[in-house]
Amino acid sequence: MANLGEQVGEGRTSVVYEYGPGAVVKVPKPHIPDEWAELEARHTAEVHAVGGPAPAVHDVVEAQGRTALVLQRIDGQPLWDLMRRNPKDEAYWMAALAALQRRIHRLDLPPSLPDLVGRMRSKVQSLRPLSEPERVAALDLVDQLPRGAAVLHGDLHPGNVIVTDKGLVAIDWFDVSIGHPMADAVRTSLLIRPVPGSAVVHLPGADVLTLDTMQRYHQAEFPECDWTGARWWAAIALSRLTEAAEVHERDLWALWRRYAADPAARRQSLSGGSR
Repeated sequence: MANLGEQVGEGRTSVVYEYGPGAVVKVPKPHIPDEWAELEARHTAEVHAVGGPAPAVHDVVEAQGRTALVLQRIDGQPLWDLMRRNPKDEAYWMAALAALQRRIHRLDLPPSLPDLVGRMRSKVQSLRPLSEPERVAALDLVDQLPRGAAVLHGDLHPGNVIVTDKGLVAIDWFDVSIGHPMADAVRTSLLIRPVPGSAVVHLPGADVLTLDTMQRYHQAEFPECDWTGARWWAAIALSRLTEAAEVHERDLWALWRRYAADPAARRQSLSGGSR
């Protein structure tokens, strides 16, 4: 049984504690499947091994009756904390976040990361509120998305980035996969999407104006992306809905239904391509 130090962080799925010199232990919360820690350990270690901006994995241990992940402690400040203290630096930090994202996309492919499209199919199949015709349409959409061959973090936002003396390091690699970079860019944009009247749990204290500014800066860093197209937004929104992440469900359903109600968007999805 692991001896835990002081709590140093907490997210939706886990609590992080000090764990000896230079390490932390990430303990899943009770509602999280026990096998997730070992899966995250394997994926994080593979990304670190190919030179990715990820913490080293030290061990998998038992803590508080759960399988827990022991990671290198990253000394630095959360990017979101820096942005909240210095709003005038938003453009600089969003450019840095985009550069980090592009760096991740250029990594050599680790051997056993899951395929994004396969993961999205599983999520769509598990989404109960979809009617059967909607499920068929959603699976058709996912199947026609361009595959791509880039490493995708899958959950990259300012709350999952640590600013260190040596650069930016991304944490929380559970959702890492192989796929098209557009999917990762849209996922980040969705995670910082402003929804009036709703809080963003993973970016505490964010207001609509701040989120809108962040999103505009982020999208400007990816001019090759078709930000007006409905299909990527729809596919990523459906994936997000399966995560029970205290998100803006009404807004996510609206993104899906905008696509589903637009014959032109559905025809575009059948044509393939990144745009």
